[in-house]
Amino acid sequence: MSTDLIHLNIGGTTYTTTKSTLARYPDSMLGAMFNGSLPTTKDECGRYFIDRNGEMFQYILDFLRSSHLSLPEGFKQLELLSVEADFYQIQPLIAQINALQQKSSLASGTRGHFIEIVECRLGSEATMPTKNSRVKTVLLGRKDVITALPIAANEGQLEKLRYLSDSVFTELELNGSNIRLKMAEHLQESGWQLTTSNMTSSATYCNDDGDVLLELTYRDRWFQPVR
Repeated sequence: MSTDLIHLNIGGTTYTTTKSTLARYPDSMLGAMFNGSLPTTKDECGRYFIDRNGEMFQYILDFLRSSHLSLPEGFKQLELLSVEADFYQIQPLIAQINALQQKSSLASGTRGHFIEIVECRLGSEATMPTKNSRVKTVLLGRKDVITALPIAANEGQLEKLRYLSDSVFTELELNGSNIRLKMAEHLQESGWQLTTSNMTSSATYCNDDGDVLLELTYRDRWFQPVR
């Protein structure tokens, strides 16, 4: 069991946990780190070093241990925790934080709808969409809200929505050059408010020659007040 122990240095704060806990969600950044897909860095004491918010990581680690988000009463740093969850790309945790944020908006008397636009760029030159990178943009939210959005810039999107599952929440892939920015213009003109906009990055070796594959993920969260 001792060989499974992992010692971490998160922005100067140290933690001890197990490899199986950190790799609970294989598609997350931590899962990729500890299955060998991503390069790692160690400090002078041999602890794995991640230059992120050490205080917030306690809630990340607790979630990895239990798959349940447990926060102290009166917790006021939900936006900061959301940024950290997005960096680690732990999708179930991101979903629980989003649900809490919506609940908080309702409790404060501000009713409305949330959507997210996620753009992933993958390639050796991911910082600029070129022939060497692939770009995928996805719109996430309630199906009825998405249906009412100004997505006329993408012909056939409403037709696609008709064939999606009957789930209340859904996702829709958007096509077109710079579609995330075009959607931002449409949403602002329609009274939507940009609440958070985050970018995370990761790198992995894609072949024996040491070529580095870059991935950039942009996540924009929008809110539309409903009176």
